[in-house]
Amino acid sequence: MGSEGKILEMSSEKALDGVEGDGKTHIEDNAWVPTEFVHEPPILTVTQRKGSFCQIDAGFSVPLPPDDVYNIITDPNNRRVFKNIKEVAYRKVLQDDGNKQLVEVEQIGRWQFLFLSGTFSCRVLVEQDRRAHSMVFDLVRQGMMKKFSGSWKIDEFSPSKASNDCESQVTSESKGSEKQASVGSWITFNQVVEPAIIPPWPLNGYVRGVTAKIVREILGDLQRECIRLADSIKSDGVTASTSYDVNPSCPCS
Repeated sequence: MGSEGKILEMSSEKALDGVEGDGKTHIEDNAWVPTEFVHEPPILTVTQRKGSFCQIDAGFSVPLPPDDVYNIITDPNNRRVFKNIKEVAYRKVLQDDGNKQLVEVEQIGRWQFLFLSGTFSCRVLVEQDRRAHSMVFDLVRQGMMKKFSGSWKIDEFSPSKASNDCESQVTSESKGSEKQASVGSWITFNQVVEPAIIPPWPLNGYVRGVTAKIVREILGDLQRECIRLADSIKSDGVTASTSYDVNPSCPCS
């Protein structure tokens, strides 16, 4: 038998030591269900609507319930989370009925774009509603900014509701455990910014880029902190509410 015949003979041999199911993958009708929900990074939409220099809208999910997320955002010392906050220069609680608060805050923030960097100061009036898990902020006095307003809204979010097609393949027992482990929040953020002096083209695009970068960093810091706390709760059983002061404040870009 020639060499060609030996190669054909070897290829016809079948050896599957320790291999299950005759070595073939059998595709079943049941859909694959992920064990953990992946929280996508915040995606920003930057627009220039009539009467505004720059409007930023964003929405993203985090693995903590609304109360815990609200505590992070309103913690007076949340500069440890939001790295672009250099200093809190002023903070005064004007009204507080136990649910709704009115707070005046001035923060000094950092900005960096390419090889340039600097700081900016902004004083805002923040209206907060704990039951609604919402807050609205607006500029108190003009300085570098002519307009500086926005809002936060935190809603309960369950990944199992967001993937009904996959959930329909899960047994009622696994549904219960998934629901208990997957309650999180959906955060909606909006901001309108306009400098006191609008720079000419092409510098106006540069300023919008700096603004968007600051907001992206703020939202990214918040999401990473929520993920960190959620992991700590799973591993250590520590509650997120014990890590943050519930007194009002607000990270404003």
